[in-house]
Amino acid sequence: MSSQRPNNKRFDSNGSLSRRSLLAALGVGAAVAAAGCVSQAEADSPQATDSGEELDAQFGYVGRSLDATPPVEPDHEVQLLIAPREGAPVPEFYFEPAGLLVEPDDVVQFTLGTPDHTITAYHPQLGRTQRVPDGVPAISSPVLGAGTYWLYRFETPGVYDLYCAPHEPYGMAFRAVVGEASGPGADPVSMEDPAHGELRPPFQTSATVLADPALDPDAIVDAGSVSWSDLDPESKRLQM
Repeated sequence: MSSQRPNNKRFDSNGSLSRRSLLAALGVGAAVAAAGCVSQAEADSPQATDSGEELDAQFGYVGRSLDATPPVEPDHEVQLLIAPREGAPVPEFYFEPAGLLVEPDDVVQFTLGTPDHTITAYHPQLGRTQRVPDGVPAISSPVLGAGTYWLYRFETPGVYDLYCAPHEPYGMAFRAVVGEASGPGADPVSMEDPAHGELRPPFQTSATVLADPALDPDAIVDAGSVSWSDLDPESKRLQM
């Protein structure tokens, strides 16, 4: 499989979006962000791995600008984008591609073309049902701004379901299949609301996005990469 290589250019969202609509949409997600991401202070002090790379197994690595030289060359790139949603005041918030097959030990660069996103795992330590392989820590970037990037090395084989904490209700979720379609993330996404005190599964539009047939783990293995545009429009319809 050929890897998508980052070109370290600023990526623009597809189409224009009024400043008022964008700020309103970002504001709605602020409370969610506080619960699902690590602080910027943690990102300002990257932790070194045993090999000396500043690429932490839980917190990854933050590139504070697209011109910043990464500690390791990425094997793939995923963009975090915003685009107008036809017939709705809230835009689409999405990862591109929305699904990606990678090999164990591959590094993915998550490039922010738009502001205020995280890359966060569905993990019990974050109050969420586990949708990453057993033994994988509670992966999360800090809240990042436009023109930055975040690196993560996917080491353990299996399915990884990730989301943007501020924008999960709007469908901003991503699935990586690392080598094989296995682990808790390979199970169907629950569409039921949890009882009080139980771990929360993917919810609102992110639940329907991750349940789209195009993002079935085996479909990602077959396709190698699944674009946001490959998903059924009904899966991306706001569930709020």
